[in-house]
Amino acid sequence: MFQSRVKTLPIFADSTPEQAALIVRNCRIINCNSGNFLFRHGDKVTHFYVIYRGAMQIFRETPDGYEATSTILISGDSINPDELAAYQTEHAMNARAVEDCSLLVISISWMRENFHKLGNMASKLLVVLADRLGDAQIEIEHQSTMSAAQIMGCYLQKLCVQYNFDPLGFELPYTKQLIASRLWIERETLSRSLQTLKDHGITVTGSHVAINDTRKARSFVCERCSVASRCATYRELNQDRKQISVHGT
Repeated sequence: MFQSRVKTLPIFADSTPEQAALIVRNCRIINCNSGNFLFRHGDKVTHFYVIYRGAMQIFRETPDGYEATSTILISGDSINPDELAAYQTEHAMNARAVEDCSLLVISISWMRENFHKLGNMASKLLVVLADRLGDAQIEIEHQSTMSAAQIMGCYLQKLCVQYNFDPLGFELPYTKQLIASRLWIERETLSRSLQTLKDHGITVTGSHVAINDTRKARSFVCERCSVASRCATYRELNQDRKQISVHGT
């Protein structure tokens, strides 16, 4: 049973039964409760982590105490493939549970010694790293070409697809403070941005989000992005240019 669950994790999905069995023999499951740190910046790198359940905030803390969030990882994501691939000895970031988490944990020294036994594991890691680099480049573009409201609109659409939420109504999975940190937006700016989004098909009331008009949202957000046509979120929400609208237009 555990072996079949391991193969549901994307990074191990292509493992043969023998490779999956090898991973199972050399891994364990740990829990990290909401608000607790999995590791801190500067701690020794000892393990490779894959999230089984829950969500993790990856961030640094500035000298003045501000949390600069790099990403929020969810079930199926590997936490530190860069440290595994680069043979780093100390964690470059903090990892803290956003909600109660279960994680698959493997000794990083064992992983490095047994790459040759794990089939295309190395190429899987390269794909993960390339995807994250690509996402970071897109975010840099957005920071320089989009308003805070447009950046927020993009993120809300991504959350909808990432969690398979109904666009017409879903609850934010994270606090607005964490989202502001993730998007590098001041909390006050975030509040103003949410007001702006009302005029562009997206309504946020408390923690409830409704993408009432995908056409307006697409015009306001996606048409400002150079990679919209290749974006999985764009394709999912605008499949066959379908209009999701409470007005039926």
